[in-house]
Amino acid sequence: MQLNWPNRLSILRILLSPLFMLLLIDNRQGSRIAALTVFFIASVTDLYDGYLARRYGWVTNLGKFLDPLADKLLIALALIGLNQIDLVPGWALYLIIGRELLVTGLRSIAAYAGVLILPSMMGKYKTSIQMLSMCLYLLYSVLHYDSTGRIAFLYYHGMEIFGGEHMLLLAADLTLLAAVLMAVISGVDYFWRNRSILRRLVL
Repeated sequence: MQLNWPNRLSILRILLSPLFMLLLIDNRQGSRIAALTVFFIASVTDLYDGYLARRYGWVTNLGKFLDPLADKLLIALALIGLNQIDLVPGWALYLIIGRELLVTGLRSIAAYAGVLILPSMMGKYKTSIQMLSMCLYLLYSVLHYDSTGRIAFLYYHGMEIFGGEHMLLLAADLTLLAAVLMAVISGVDYFWRNRSILRRLVL
């Protein structure tokens, strides 16, 4: 099967994801800068493969599978890497990745039964918010690469937030909260909209 350009970009995003995480957990500023660069490139491929698919009619069943898979892998590894350097809390990681596993499981079972479940617009917004949150955390990790982390989520070592050095981290935290909320809401919406398919698969 010949791959078109949107599918190639999705595969490139999949290949970049583990490289990105390895760079992220290396506690050196150069590696963090490289991680931010790789994540930015991967995020751009997400925008561009969708544009190409719509612009030239290169929408394929393979692309419908690869694109969300690449997004989920990139976000999951970003969350894991950021959790390792004490920026993203474990509960946010578990909620977001757990949601993705449940949704992917439903889609896989449905596909095995010959039913194609497409991603929702709410899910696309959720992915965009997650990527924005990851970008903010990555930028903070570059600026404070030698930080030993923090004690707890939304805790800033007693330093001034507004106008201070932790303003960027606060913005990342608030965006992450929005991303977690969107993940939960979109997950419930996803199962509710496809409840008839789920009922048929279970029964």
